[in-house]
Amino acid sequence: MGCRQQDVRATEIDKVDMHASFRPGDIIRAEVLSLGDARAYYLSTAKNELGVVSAMSVAGATMVPISWQEMQCPLTNQTEPRKVAKVE
Repeated sequence: MGCRQQDVRATEIDKVDMHASFRPGDIIRAEVLSLGDARAYYLSTAKNELGVVSAMSVAGATMVPISWQEMQCPLTNQTEPRKVAKVE
């Protein structure tokens, strides 16, 4: 599965930093754009309700969203950038 830079968010697409949006191990809510080829699906998180829904901190704790672009470790209070899914 793949999420291309242009499919991470709807605005300022040229400023998207993939490492500041998602990290390996993150659980994301995404929309399937197309089935691509036999090896990949193309995903989008370009809507407010799409993005990271769960992430682990370096300390091993489940992080808490504090804004649409940051999550915080409850153990260390360290923040990390993410493209956070809007929680309703």
